[in-house]
Amino acid sequence: MILTVLGLILIVQVTLIALWFIWRVVGTPHAHGLQKELDLRLTYKRYLQIYPSANITYEDYKRMQVAHAYKKAVSSTKIKRMVR
Repeated sequence: MILTVLGLILIVQVTLIALWFIWRVVGTPHAHGLQKELDLRLTYKRYLQIYPSANITYEDYKRMQVAHAYKKAVSSTKIKRMVR
């Protein structure tokens, strides 16, 4: 009886830890995407402080910033390859 209760407690704990880990890794995609979009205004050093798991070079970060700024600045009707 005691082993059954301890086994159930262990299973619940493992399940909660797994769910917490999945929530931390996956998160909510919409909120994360929006936040990351706003974080492209940050300096490279501050971006790495916020996202320590991001393995991105300075040059790649600058390319991301430029691409994001271009998408926001130019209408899709002005970009000829996007007009159908």
